[in-house]
Amino acid sequence: MNIVKNLGFLRITGTFGLLIILSACNNNKNTSATDPFAKVNLYDQELGKRIEAYDQTIAPNNANSKSGNPALYIDFSSGINKAFAEPGIKEMMNTCFNTVLAQKFDVYKLGSNQITLLNIANTTELGQQVSDPAQYGDIWAPIQSAVEKIVAGNNDALLITDFEEWQKNIEVTRTAFLKIPFSQWLEKGNTIHFFIADYKEGPVDKHLYFTVFNCGNPNESSMISKLESKLEPFTTRFDLSNKSYKLRTGYPGEKSGGIFYDPSGKKDNDKNVLDLKDSYVNGLKKGNHFEFYPLGVDWNTIDKLHASYASQQQFNDFFRKLYIDLSNEDSYSFGDFDVKVSDVSTDFENFAKTEEAKKHRPKLTKGADGEAKFADQETDDIATACYDTNGKIKEQWIYKSTPAIPVNEVFTFNKSLFNNTKTSDTKNVEFGVSFDPRFSLKNIPNPKGLLKVDLLLNTATPNLAGEKLSKLQWVNAKGTANTALYESVKNTLQELKPAHKVIYSYYIKTQQ
Repeated sequence: MNIVKNLGFLRITGTFGLLIILSACNNNKNTSATDPFAKVNLYDQELGKRIEAYDQTIAPNNANSKSGNPALYIDFSSGINKAFAEPGIKEMMNTCFNTVLAQKFDVYKLGSNQITLLNIANTTELGQQVSDPAQYGDIWAPIQSAVEKIVAGNNDALLITDFEEWQKNIEVTRTAFLKIPFSQWLEKGNTIHFFIADYKEGPVDKHLYFTVFNCGNPNESSMISKLESKLEPFTTRFDLSNKSYKLRTGYPGEKSGGIFYDPSGKKDNDKNVLDLKDSYVNGLKKGNHFEFYPLGVDWNTIDKLHASYASQQQFNDFFRKLYIDLSNEDSYSFGDFDVKVSDVSTDFENFAKTEEAKKHRPKLTKGADGEAKFADQETDDIATACYDTNGKIKEQWIYKSTPAIPVNEVFTFNKSLFNNTKTSDTKNVEFGVSFDPRFSLKNIPNPKGLLKVDLLLNTATPNLAGEKLSKLQWVNAKGTANTALYESVKNTLQELKPAHKVIYSYYIKTQQ
């Protein structure tokens, strides 16, 4: 009897133990399926590259993703060749041709209501066509269609024209016919730059416009960067842009950034009290408006440093030495700025995981009945969790932005610094991000997370009475005022007033 009882007890305990083991196995399997990235450290030495890709996704700079070739559009309507023959204008055109055609370019002729791609091998051939009076057969240069074609693309373009548009045999003189494409181009994060040369066509005072459509934030390879110094001395320049400000840094070193350093430190390590790592990224060098600060210290240490240096009137600002040039008021006068702090850990990690998933395409095969399946040797958890058996990535692993978590009473905008430097020199206005007077560790709910500190442009006033706007209108040979270009620009400015717009971002990750 005792033996039977003991055997029964063993059966029960054995079964119970087996259930526990199976349950544990199932739990482990579910954990892996729920988070196939459990073994991936998203905050490793590649963090800077991940943040650069993340920022480019949430705040794209089109200069980094141009497609097709840059283009040159030339108005071949009758009469405009007289402008092209003017010595000063002819020289500027030759300069443009030599600069533009130094790389692969598409060249288009505007005439006879058509946009025609020219087979041009060099600047000499283009110069010969422009100088040939027979090329200027009629007045029908499709300006609106050309601008729409530029806007539909994703690259720099130069349009040389007088902006005289004819539709249904009638000159467009008052309708803002370019307002929609101008607005669309600016909404993409791009800019338009008019270099205006005056000339006479008989007794009529006219303007020729060298118009650069710049894609994204300017960098060394941008068309505007190559042409502005060559055109500006001989023309009136007007910038149509909702971001005509220019940003620069005044940091003491390549890898120093704009954070606080102890000026009394004898060695670099002594000065670097926040322990900024070499993986620091300054995106502004490539025209991208962000920086990444990997700090070796934690927020508790930062809090103590802030308190200890306060008695010396130091470390009141977390970031300094970022300057903005506000002198260009062609389009807008920029006024109020502010700071917004967010925890973007969840959104960043979602993005990083979806990017990582792209590197783990599964090995596939066919089953006995021809069904799609993962190959038997496929052991990659990320591949099997993120893709279906047809090799298509699952919807949940395609990045979709999630709201950031506001983090209040950590940093604030240094308005005194901004106002004082703006008063003294609008070309060199300094931004400062200060500790909030109510700063406390408890205000940072996720001290190991990724903080994003945004500089916000709150208000901008369109400049509708600027002197340069007079260069965007003229009186034609019949004595009729042509204000169509002016109205297009004015309406664009009124519609696209930038407000509550992020113009620069700092990413902070501690304990790196």
